[in-house]
Amino acid sequence: MPNYRIGTHTYIFHQYGYNPAEQLNEIFDIVADAGFEAIELHQPFLEIENYQERIKNALRRTGLGFVGASNGQPLWDIEKRDSIISSMDIYSDKLSVFGEWNIPTRSGVLCGMSCSGKRYAQRTQAENDQVTRMWTELAEMFRKKGVTLNYHTHGEPIEDIRHVIENVPADLLPLGPDLDWLRVGGVDLEQFIREYADRLVMMHIRDYHIGGDRTEALGEGDADYRRLGQLLEEVKFEGEFVVELAIPGGKQPTRPVAELLKKSREHLRETIE
Repeated sequence: MPNYRIGTHTYIFHQYGYNPAEQLNEIFDIVADAGFEAIELHQPFLEIENYQERIKNALRRTGLGFVGASNGQPLWDIEKRDSIISSMDIYSDKLSVFGEWNIPTRSGVLCGMSCSGKRYAQRTQAENDQVTRMWTELAEMFRKKGVTLNYHTHGEPIEDIRHVIENVPADLLPLGPDLDWLRVGGVDLEQFIREYADRLVMMHIRDYHIGGDRTEALGEGDADYRRLGQLLEEVKFEGEFVVELAIPGGKQPTRPVAELLKKSREHLRETIE
């Protein structure tokens, strides 16, 4: 058995038009019934009325573990510095309330965050410096509240990623890469996992056709999860393993989300467990 929890992200429910305020319990039930051990939330879940009580009740009822939640900010934008700090201060407060409740994991409650907007090559030196300052400041803020901020890659090339890795201390900012987005950014997945294994606290996964679109469920594309499972065992990965299904852009869903999640979970049982 793997030394990591297998969870799922709720973004797919957003694509299907689910309303977290009205369908929170249904969403948690679908995730639990599909056989996942934990859940990572899309940002709107923390914006509903009585979010703390409702999420904790759903976690207790379903037995799901709590990974955390995700976010994205244009960290390079110097003019937005104050507004980003303010919004992430509120966001970190919202996540911190789950710290004592959460099943203990290596890194506790996580916040996977991406840097949106301009890439490294298009930014000025001042903007690139701002990126590292913001990662550092935000990571320190989250840590003081008992939440672990991690760098969630989102399609950027390796030069963007290395700029952060080389300028923000590893003990302050771990990594939570999306393996599909690494592929889109032209990053060698196995090399990346081996090189930064000690810094990995989470990863997002999905399936895809090589040279083409992502698939609706795991097991329907070319991603080799048997090999990935072997690699994670070799590097002794113990973070959060999170399935983040996402319908390809411009396409409509063809099957119920519950079916996609169940099929994806079964594929992982057949390959990495």
